[in-house]
Amino acid sequence: METNKKILKILLKEFSVDHTITSLSKEAGLSRVGTWKILKRLEKENLIILSQIGTGKTSINRISLNWNNLVLEKTLALILTEEAVKNQRWINNFKDIGDKVGFLIVYGSIIHSSKEANDIDIIGITNKFLEVEKSIKNIQKTQIKKIHAINMTEKEFREELKENKAFIEAVKKGVILFGQEKFIKFMKGITIK
Repeated sequence: METNKKILKILLKEFSVDHTITSLSKEAGLSRVGTWKILKRLEKENLIILSQIGTGKTSINRISLNWNNLVLEKTLALILTEEAVKNQRWINNFKDIGDKVGFLIVYGSIIHSSKEANDIDIIGITNKFLEVEKSIKNIQKTQIKKIHAINMTEKEFREELKENKAFIEAVKKGVILFGQEKFIKFMKGITIK
């Protein structure tokens, strides 16, 4: 089950990559055969769509999330919420922002090596810029490391994700602390072509 979640999370967060079985197995740290079995299971559960070209058994052209399945959105929300709960410290630190943003991403070195990190990187998707800034100033008083906050609207973030590699990486490796369901709806909007 954990490997199923890992694959779904990769497909959600690596929206700019058209994965093949080889690339997906490498990213997930699994064998091609193991990845194939998971993909067939997820396809059977109607959570993903496998688009096939060629005549070979594994000649897949595209692996995509099945956004027509409501269960997919709930499953992804659970996966992202579980990931956030593992970062309870950041949920507690930024709880005053939670109701002022559509979603909040904490990313960068603070997630993986907090002792070596120079600052705390966050991206807040909001229309309440002044309220968020005020909250960040209050939160900063309790933090040793400088908070580097980037706040923008959904539209601005969508534009940035077209080319800005730093933001694409933030989505890929960051943790969605608040607004997991809004984040999923946002990602659905940019991945459906």
